[in-house]
Amino acid sequence: MKSDSVSTTALRQISRRTLLLGGFAFGSMGILASKGLSDTPKASDATDFLILSEFLTGRKSLRRTLAKRYYLGLREQFHDLPAQITNLSQEIRASGAQTMDDYLSHPPSPAAQRTAKTIVSAWYLGVIGENPKKSMIAYSDALMFQAVAGALVVPSYGAGPLAWGHRPEPIMTFKGAPDEH
Repeated sequence: MKSDSVSTTALRQISRRTLLLGGFAFGSMGILASKGLSDTPKASDATDFLILSEFLTGRKSLRRTLAKRYYLGLREQFHDLPAQITNLSQEIRASGAQTMDDYLSHPPSPAAQRTAKTIVSAWYLGVIGENPKKSMIAYSDALMFQAVAGALVVPSYGAGPLAWGHRPEPIMTFKGAPDEH
């Protein structure tokens, strides 16, 4: 009996305002959670993006985590990205192309060409979107650095502690070239 009287007393101590605010907060959480779930891409979307990216770039070892980041970033900026990817994939399948070079030998539609350029540009530059919404997804993992990996080191913030000194004197000058002083 005491437990019933304790719970009844506890309910009486809660004001209507507190009850309404709690109900509003609880309802808002449900709405926000359903909104978040509807915006979450399916795993197959990122996988389809990865497969298409491997075809477009000609690389078979693209990283799944980067593909997901590129996909989410591009989808945020281009809301119709899933439809664009579907259209591009269907056009590639219809062409019967086995490589990107084969696909380009048949002139792609302008929409498919824009989608392909957006995806390839993201992978090579590591940057998605256009100003002012441009954002960096990858730096040293951008494909532009892999193309020259054997000859060049990925540039970073600075070349080391001696890089901040005075510019060295030129070893040789060319005849007729202005002196660099």
